[in-house]
Amino acid sequence: MNAEHHGPKRRTVVAATALAGAGAALGLPSTARAAGPTAGETVVRSAALDVRVATAFPRIVSYTDRAGGAVLHGQEDTVTDVLIDGTPHTPRVTARPGPDRVAYTLAFEGGTRIGVEIRVRDRRVDWRVTRIDDTPALRVGTLQIPGLALLSVRSDQPGAQLLAARIQLDKAKSGDTLVTPTADTAPDAQPTGCAYAVLAHHGLGGAIETNTVYDKPDSAAGTTWENGRLWRQTLQRDGYTKTQLTPGQWTHRAATSPTGATEPLPYATVIVTGDRGGDGIVDWQDAAIAFRDIMVNPLGADEQHLRVVPHIPFNFASQATNPFLTTLDNVKRIALATDGLRQYTLLKGYQSEGHDSAHPDYAGNHNKRAGGLTDLNSLVREGRKWNSDFAVHVNATESYPVAHAFSETLVDKTNRQWDWLDQSYRIDQRRDLVSGDIIQRFADLRRETDPALNAVYLDVFRESGWTSDRLQRALRDQGWIVASEWGHGLERSSLWSHWANETDYGPDTSRGINSQLIRFIRHHQKDVFANKWPTLLGHAHMGNFEGWTGKTDWKAFYDLIWTESLPAKYLQAHPVQRWTDHEITFAGPTRTSVSDASGTRRITTDDRLVYDGGTYLLPWEPREATDPAKLYHYNPAGGSSSWRLPRGWSGLRTAYLYRLTDQGRVYVRDLPVRAGTLTIQDAAPGQPYVVHRRRPRAQSDPAWGQFTPVPDPGFNSGTLRGWQVTGAARVTANALGDYELVLPAGAAATLTRRLARLAPGTYSASVQVEVGESAGERRRATLELRTADGVTATNWTDASTAGNHVAADRKHGTRFQRMSVPFSVPSAGGPVTLTLRADAGTARVRFDNLRVVAATPTAKPGTIAYEDFQNVPCGWGVFVKGDAGGATDPRTHIAQRHAQFTQRGWNGKAIDDVVDGTESLKSRGENDGLVYRTVDHTVRFLPGRRYRVSFRYENEKAGQYAWVTAVDEPGPRELTRVVLPAATQPARFSYEFTTPATGTAWVGLRKVGDDGAAEFVLDTFEAAEI
Repeated sequence: MNAEHHGPKRRTVVAATALAGAGAALGLPSTARAAGPTAGETVVRSAALDVRVATAFPRIVSYTDRAGGAVLHGQEDTVTDVLIDGTPHTPRVTARPGPDRVAYTLAFEGGTRIGVEIRVRDRRVDWRVTRIDDTPALRVGTLQIPGLALLSVRSDQPGAQLLAARIQLDKAKSGDTLVTPTADTAPDAQPTGCAYAVLAHHGLGGAIETNTVYDKPDSAAGTTWENGRLWRQTLQRDGYTKTQLTPGQWTHRAATSPTGATEPLPYATVIVTGDRGGDGIVDWQDAAIAFRDIMVNPLGADEQHLRVVPHIPFNFASQATNPFLTTLDNVKRIALATDGLRQYTLLKGYQSEGHDSAHPDYAGNHNKRAGGLTDLNSLVREGRKWNSDFAVHVNATESYPVAHAFSETLVDKTNRQWDWLDQSYRIDQRRDLVSGDIIQRFADLRRETDPALNAVYLDVFRESGWTSDRLQRALRDQGWIVASEWGHGLERSSLWSHWANETDYGPDTSRGINSQLIRFIRHHQKDVFANKWPTLLGHAHMGNFEGWTGKTDWKAFYDLIWTESLPAKYLQAHPVQRWTDHEITFAGPTRTSVSDASGTRRITTDDRLVYDGGTYLLPWEPREATDPAKLYHYNPAGGSSSWRLPRGWSGLRTAYLYRLTDQGRVYVRDLPVRAGTLTIQDAAPGQPYVVHRRRPRAQSDPAWGQFTPVPDPGFNSGTLRGWQVTGAARVTANALGDYELVLPAGAAATLTRRLARLAPGTYSASVQVEVGESAGERRRATLELRTADGVTATNWTDASTAGNHVAADRKHGTRFQRMSVPFSVPSAGGPVTLTLRADAGTARVRFDNLRVVAATPTAKPGTIAYEDFQNVPCGWGVFVKGDAGGATDPRTHIAQRHAQFTQRGWNGKAIDDVVDGTESLKSRGENDGLVYRTVDHTVRFLPGRRYRVSFRYENEKAGQYAWVTAVDEPGPRELTRVVLPAATQPARFSYEFTTPATGTAWVGLRKVGDDGAAEFVLDTFEAAEI
């Protein structure tokens, strides 16, 4: 057979073991007992192992199983040298043997001393540095012992094999290499690095865990992404071939670190095992099971199987389409719709202007348009009660000049990185760590936010080696659960990888870790793997409906939970025990297995069929599968099915079936139990149900709109409770599952309700509104606020002619736009009422997503509209996104001043990000087309009138942007287009025009050039009738 190939095959292992057994029956040697210690060696013992070690150097020669006599080898060759910072040194060694350990002192030139101990306990052997006392004459930065083979197997040991795994993300390329040494196996000229490795022969298996970490992995070939944690090599010796494992480099003091800043002392732990799978066979799978006894466990891994529903609320480009308290309503909706399945809510855009703004300001710069720190804390504190973990999207790789943390010390200003809203620059991550700055920024986030914010997601993390390891240690010390964009990032800690789970996002070349060995070891802990075994393990695919990548379909998101995620997470509750081509069995008392041998995926638990080709009755939670609290039922085709109940439900005479909806459980019927079996009849196709053993308590009132002035602002209740209604009105879920208030064509309709008590001050009320099923329809739709002093504030629109092109908005693809009204609560306070109204008319009117927030009004006497962008509650003030790029993430946002870095002159920057005050509207490299425009309820140009429009601006390059004046009839028709000249200092653009007698006039900015980075900044916009 080929001595080295990719991907282990179970039948090869079984065949090798069978041959070994035949050899034993014929009296041939199968397992040799280790020879006694020779000169220069001693034996340390535990109840399970005899371990031969050298006394001239801390080297392990062999491990002997005391019960059966089987041997695993270590390093028989003499080792004398230690690499310190890559330079070989030969120490003077003294040894002090004991019954279960040997203590060594390695004395180097210049007075440096290193203490090492080899100790055996039960079936584990620790090779551990106990102290490093270095001197100025020989400082220890990195430490490596290339000859320190801690485990090896030989060609004369039947069934000998070594399985090594590199961190490989390409879905088409396995990271696994299986080495089966034979007498004819060619030796390796050089060792090959790997992240994980196990080895075995038919009598014993073994594995190594170690804290090796390269200080600068880019300087050592093949060691990035922790692929130098261990090194494997096949070597020819007299009479046999051996394949061995050696630890990689340890970092004691990272480059540029102060003398006193050292890392945890180096160690390598070996575990030696017999049959762990219970099948009488010893192979790599037994060694992998044993590895779990010594491996580093990520924080939060023990509960990863419960995080069934990941989702991303997305805020971007100042739009704040998912305010934090709207996300709280969505968390509640998911909880009701799943009977409380655990969520993993990843907040992309909690900072500054949203996603990819102001990195790395982890604290002190929260998204004020989404509700700021107060609402963020309310979200996570209350959302935890609805069974959600919360993570925030952060970036430790790139920084934007607008960030408070930005400086020329933080970044390399010549190393340009991601460029969308702003140009980012590569952070000097070593300096950031050595200085402690990044650790403090995360500590500030921990201090500012409620403990319910328990996770961080690190975007585009490209570091490996020490800069990764040191950051992970800091995050762990602060209690953060870790996730990452790619499966190889922060490998020791990351529980979840975005690209591995949202499989239609990003290319398959970076899909997820592609290794059967690593999947075998850590399947129960992590969701970072490529979807390579869909008919066995399945995959917890991520769905989204809150605007990430433009996804807004609640129904598609909800279906994915039941068709993919829940069955996959059910199989994650226990570690893998045995894996063959068509069956996987799991450890633990529930005796769960999954098989596709029949061509259909089937899952059994405790000898009961619980999943059959997509139809299931799954116990939850799965670690209590023999006596669960409830059972989830799903039948994609619908109809009737019968199931044996868990043995913990024995004696039950009646169970209770509920249909799951986003309003909560809905009772369907009692289910009689006969001889431990129940039948679910007439299940609706694709409809999830839950079965309870007793009638559950009523679900909590979601209190839609909690912590906001407006109860049920998104109409999530599906009702008009609390509204005073005159005329025809109803709440309806649209085709994507989003609830909306619909006022059908016909007579006038009015809805009024009182807001929660508001403190005296100024506010902005807003609502998304759409008039008509097409752009040409007209009917007046009004938002009105009335305060206790008798003042009424009103805004209205007669038509919806501008399409919604904001991909992060659940209304994109419609003509919904947000209409706002500023109002003031008098010093005496008093009640405030909000009214939605549609005059009589032939057009349908839809409203959704009410919002009332404290806000400072922006106005100027003598104008019909004035905007200086200093106090915009959300969006772009008087402008809405145009059709540039279609429904996409725009390249325009409200920019802040962070002098000198955001202003003209820094690092070759041609224009200022901010023209006046502290905030301006900035576009960078926008898509071709209409960037933004006014609509009639933001700037009301009346027909047949004359107006003056003016604004201050800077424009990086001539011929890239144009100012347009247009009219909707109802389709848009440009009246004028002025291509703007370059203006690298603030300039004023002012002109007059007369509106047509018909249609709705508007003004806006159009991208007409093809420069993908050209900037345009607008400020101090005003329009006045003349």
